[in-house]
Amino acid sequence: MEIQPGREEQSKFNWRVWAAILVLASGSIGFTATSLLLKLPQAPNCPRIFWPIASASMRLYCAQLEAQKKTVDSLLKAISLVEALPSDHPLRTEINRNVEEWALDILSIAEEEFQKGDLEKSIAIAKKIPEQVEAHNLIEQRIERWRSIWSKGEGIFSEVEQHLRDSDWNLAFRSAIELLNLDNKYWATTKYDEIVQKIQLAREESSKLDAAYVFLRRYGLDNWLKAIEEAQKINSSSYAYQEAQNLIGKAKDKLLSYVQTLIKNRSWNELQQVADRIPENLVLTEEVKDWKALASAGIDAQTGTVDTLQAAILSAEEIAADSPLYDTAQELISRWKQEVDDVKVLSQAKDLAVSGTVEDLHAAIAKADSIPTSNPRYQQAQQQIREWNRQIEVTEDQPILDQAQSLASRGDLDALREAISQASLIASGRALYPQAQEEIRDWRTTIERSEDRPLLDQAMALGNAKDYPNAINTAEQIRRGRVLYPEAQANINNWRREIKAQQDLQQAYAIAQARTSEALVTAITIIRRIPSSTDVGTQSRQALDRWSYQLLDIASTTANQGLIEEAIKLGRIIPPESSAYQSAKAQIQQWRSLLQPPTPATPPPSVTETTYPASSEQTP
Repeated sequence: MEIQPGREEQSKFNWRVWAAILVLASGSIGFTATSLLLKLPQAPNCPRIFWPIASASMRLYCAQLEAQKKTVDSLLKAISLVEALPSDHPLRTEINRNVEEWALDILSIAEEEFQKGDLEKSIAIAKKIPEQVEAHNLIEQRIERWRSIWSKGEGIFSEVEQHLRDSDWNLAFRSAIELLNLDNKYWATTKYDEIVQKIQLAREESSKLDAAYVFLRRYGLDNWLKAIEEAQKINSSSYAYQEAQNLIGKAKDKLLSYVQTLIKNRSWNELQQVADRIPENLVLTEEVKDWKALASAGIDAQTGTVDTLQAAILSAEEIAADSPLYDTAQELISRWKQEVDDVKVLSQAKDLAVSGTVEDLHAAIAKADSIPTSNPRYQQAQQQIREWNRQIEVTEDQPILDQAQSLASRGDLDALREAISQASLIASGRALYPQAQEEIRDWRTTIERSEDRPLLDQAMALGNAKDYPNAINTAEQIRRGRVLYPEAQANINNWRREIKAQQDLQQAYAIAQARTSEALVTAITIIRRIPSSTDVGTQSRQALDRWSYQLLDIASTTANQGLIEEAIKLGRIIPPESSAYQSAKAQIQQWRSLLQPPTPATPPPSVTETTYPASSEQTP
């Protein structure tokens, strides 16, 4: 059958359309499939998931996302999400691995807090790890370790602070270094720096006490109070505060000891001055009150009247029974009560003595003598009795001394002797005895000068006439103990020296006449003993020069005879004060040169020979 052309063309067109449609459809399908394959599934919204119906993989996935935040709360939430699944779940192995990892992360966060210095926070974080987690077994060990390190740090810190309070800077620094060995950054850095700064600050504050120590070592109330004032400038928050308080305590001890000495010595005025100067902040209010009461009482008692003694008793009675000064006050009160009676007796005795008559003075002495030795005013009574006895003696002896002085005023020797006899009536130990003896010595001196001056003048005249023996005999008539005796003895010694000089000169002349070297040496020896200040001093010097030249001549003659050493020996005898000495000295040098061997002459070197320096081994 024959196909028509129009139907054939229509068939070809339909085939082409369907082919195109098929290509487009297959391409669309491939593109769509490829797109679906390449596109990731959309992440689930974990916060909006209803967990009771969520799958295990979804819980694990969301827990992992939460754990990536690395906070304690996020890690605990992650653990909570997966721990809700049963223990036999197929994913339990993966879950347990993640849970242990997250628990260790929590423990690491706690460790970081511990290293930062927050012990309680680190412990609190560690304890949040669930008990069923295996890492929970590490928690108590880790907490125990933290607490141990922390306790060591606190102990070291406390030890350093104690050393600072004891002002032992070296030990404080040694202890502080131990913080560097702790396995904790907070103690090894922050707290170490803090304690080092405290050590430096404490040393600086302690140095402020140097001036206080200087004052403390000195003696005296002013210095001790100044030491206290300087030490009180240290604040109570300072590590040097205890040292300052110790210094204040030492100063207070010195002050209290000083006060006790004042009380013992009855130095009431000084005690009152000390009490007035004690600062209120020394906490000695009660002590100062008692010191003032006792000082006031003592000052009143020193006045010595009945009224002031009674006032002293009233002041001392203000001191309470629990006071350290109570026993002292009671002892003084008892003493002052006795003194009241004694003062009354002394007052009566003084009233009797007012007239000054011998009879009334004796009556006053008898009254005062009634005070027994055990009474406090006994010494005062005895002193008063001695004064009244002296007054009686002066009254009785003054007329005798007046009469003696009247006799001596005539001036002649007999009158002076009578005056001495009259003044000698005043016995030793009497009030006017020293004055009487002084007058007697003056009168005796006048008498002795008058008696002995003619003898001494006669002896001086004989001495001036060179009659030394008679001068000595005359001066020796002045006896030892007389006023001119020292002067007479001085002249006698001079005259005896003149006689001895003349005798030595005559002896030397006699010996020198032999003109031998031995005679001249002996004569020179004798004449050198003669003082140049004597009458024959000039003659002795002339004779010395003459005999020295004669001895030098003999020495020269001896030398000429070849006896050089003998000549030198004679020349050396000539004394330096002789005019022949220099000549003898020069001559001796010449003689000594003769005794030395001549130095051999060195022959001149030959012209044709070369000369060399002498060897050190050759003899000069």
